[in-house]
Amino acid sequence: MVSEIQTFIESQLSSGSFSIFSFFFLALGGLLAGLLPCVYPLYPITAGILKSRVSKHKWSHPLVYYVGLASMYAVFGLVAGFSGGAFNSFLRYPETQVLLSILLFILGLSVAEFLYFPFFSGDLRNSTNISYANTFLLGVGAGLLSSPCVGPVVVSILVQLITYQTEGFSILPILFTSLKMFVFGLGLGIPFLLIGVFGFALPKSGKWMKWIQWVLALFILYFSYSYLEKAFALWGFDSGLSAKVFLLWTLALSFLYLQKKEGLPCEKMKLALLQMGVYTSLVILILLLQPSVLKIFPVSPSAGLNPVPTEIHGNLEWQRSEVEAYRMAKETGKPIFIDFYADWCTNCKEFQKLTLSDKEWNETFKNKAILWKVYDTDPIFEEFANNPEYPELKIGLPFFLILDANGKRIYKSNDYLDTKGMIDAVRNF
Repeated sequence: MVSEIQTFIESQLSSGSFSIFSFFFLALGGLLAGLLPCVYPLYPITAGILKSRVSKHKWSHPLVYYVGLASMYAVFGLVAGFSGGAFNSFLRYPETQVLLSILLFILGLSVAEFLYFPFFSGDLRNSTNISYANTFLLGVGAGLLSSPCVGPVVVSILVQLITYQTEGFSILPILFTSLKMFVFGLGLGIPFLLIGVFGFALPKSGKWMKWIQWVLALFILYFSYSYLEKAFALWGFDSGLSAKVFLLWTLALSFLYLQKKEGLPCEKMKLALLQMGVYTSLVILILLLQPSVLKIFPVSPSAGLNPVPTEIHGNLEWQRSEVEAYRMAKETGKPIFIDFYADWCTNCKEFQKLTLSDKEWNETFKNKAILWKVYDTDPIFEEFANNPEYPELKIGLPFFLILDANGKRIYKSNDYLDTKGMIDAVRNF
């Protein structure tokens, strides 16, 4: 039942029409995406921003913030249209995750009142002077921060756009998809709107509010760490390294902060952050220079070592050669399963684990298919990406194909959890 509902929703999202049903499911998809855990830290930030923005109508600033958030998704549609979906891939890069981690860390310090930003708080007596343009831009920022969490949800919308572009560039499909993205953003922003409107009805402030602030600050700092952890995983580092780096960085920052005896807390924290920024930059510079040092003093490789045309993961052998994959398919009569993979793709790595943990998938594909792994850095990747049959590759990964020995498509999907569809395609071959 769940799979049928998912299929129906996806058909509404990617359809060429715009009916009341597609409007409803776009907004519903956005609302459900807004309940993802990685969006949570934005809620207390929103409450902090809007609590000091009062006017004659309590709906005005929250509504402007809400429209700003949704407008950011309309911009995503436009940017994706003019860039061929490259921006969506950019949001999945580990460097992007690090920037979001740093931003959330600073916002967490702001919530704990170690830093002061006029546009996040302010004197309630002067809050009526805050412009709506300022509130709108902050809503745009919230839309940008939430985008990495909900990227997979909007893939089916962007696929439609890329498909249009393969048939020739046209402004109308881009505007149409931008409208769909705007509606999706309206659904995503509903919790933000409700928090902004009804957040003003909180009980009177007191000592308990200070504890709430600290809890929210710790909550945001935790999500800052989660983004850093994701970046380290995408880089292929050990899972515990991100925790050590985050803890060391936090302890060093705390030490620098406590060393400063004079000044307001926010002033001392700003100086401590600047110092930590300098020290961190020096460490990163040294790490970046390491490859150059190794080139000056090269290590001679062992003789007789040739690149292996296969990869072994558990009990599965993945071909890395196009020629070998097609040769084996013709000899055995088995279909070819292609896993398009990238080191920065979190879901690609999750699927790699799934191929070993899902016994039915593992047994089926081990015995009845030729496995071929294509990295985003392989030359053959661009050939597939430029094929109008596979517009999904212009948006991002993961992506999966099942082909016969002649290269005819049997199955394609960007859903790494659709193991049933993959198994059925192989068994029905």
